Amino acid sequence: MMTFHNNLFSILLIFVTFQTNNAFTFPKFLDLNLSWRNCGPSADPIQLNSLSITPDPIRIPGGFNITGSAAVTVQIPTDVHVSVTLERKVGPFFVKVPCVDNFGSCNYGNACQLWAEYCPKFAAKFGLPCQCPIPASTYSVSNANVVIKKTVPPELLGEYRATVDISSSQSHLGCVFIDLTVKK
Repeated sequence: MMTFHNNLFSILLIFVTFQTNNAFTFPKFLDLNLSWRNCGPSADPIQLNSLSITPDPIRIPGGFNITGSAAVTVQIPTDVHVSVTLERKVGPFFVKVPCVDNFGSCNYGNACQLWAEYCPKFAAKFGLPCQCPIPASTYSVSNANVVIKKTVPPELLGEYRATVDISSSQSHLGCVFIDLTVKK
């Protein structure tokens, strides 16, 4: 069982994972609905093949399971950069959420270092490599149990969308678009 204590919304397991921020408190019985798609060219070496989350809808605070698979067709180098654009729907428009304490629309210049810190705690038990370079392979996670004990203020309810763009100094590696709705 994974219990998250630090920030809401984390790394993408190379695909998707979550953290919670100690400053957030979420009301009971929050529903989260998630959709996703690859947003880069089909030739990108990182492609999310599948993702399912159960139960649907997710109840926060509470637990859920993540099952997913990603194809990595080339060795991922050590100089991986990740750019996250997070937007929240306000009325009919999406507004960019600024990067504050590594949450929001942030750039991560050394994603391999972050992954090396995060992976042993939460992802290594699923057979995911924790050090870059990451070998080409298909990586799968089956029924990764995630427990979120925190709550979120009502003003943070709403529709969010995120684009996670992954690259290195050599090439574009992948892109995933995530649409997440947080409801009471």
